[in-house]
Amino acid sequence: MIEFNYTINQDEITISLKTNSVEIGTFHRMAAVIYSLDWDIISGDIRTIEENGTKYSFDILKLRTETKNPASKAMELGILMETVFSGKAELSDLLKEKKIKPIEPKTFFKQRAELIFEDDLEKQATVFYIEAKSAKGLLYHVTKVLVEYRIDILNGNIFTDPHTGLAQDTFYLVDEAGQMFGKTSKAEAIRDKILKPF
Repeated sequence: MIEFNYTINQDEITISLKTNSVEIGTFHRMAAVIYSLDWDIISGDIRTIEENGTKYSFDILKLRTETKNPASKAMELGILMETVFSGKAELSDLLKEKKIKPIEPKTFFKQRAELIFEDDLEKQATVFYIEAKSAKGLLYHVTKVLVEYRIDILNGNIFTDPHTGLAQDTFYLVDEAGQMFGKTSKAEAIRDKILKPF
């Protein structure tokens, strides 16, 4: 199940996507589809909500595009999201079709970057804060690593500082067993893989 809506404001598109797909990698699939269309995620809220006993991923994202026809691209985005989340196509097949190249981390991390993992006992989640140069594909790259380590994103806030151009994103995470991991070696391994994946 997927509900997709969008509004257009000049070169920015705000999308909302609600799906009952709440497994590990849900947001990564969204970020990959957005990246495959050469768009940049500049802000947003990632939420896991519950309605009538069913959990949903409900995300609102603001995207920046340089396309001349954002309405047709937004419709294509909706179709691709529905295709990926309905199981009609595998994400890996979509990325091959779109000829997505591996991302060079230097794009985001050649200047100072911060990646901080802290356990939040009240929320029973590991808070992951990342501050780095904002560029297309940053969240695709970061979430790909999280999926590789079987990390689940419960909630998150995406923000790009309009003055500095820095991404300042916060995510609430748990491992595959639903546990915090900020004080474990897994957090350091994830940090290293994000900064130097090859």
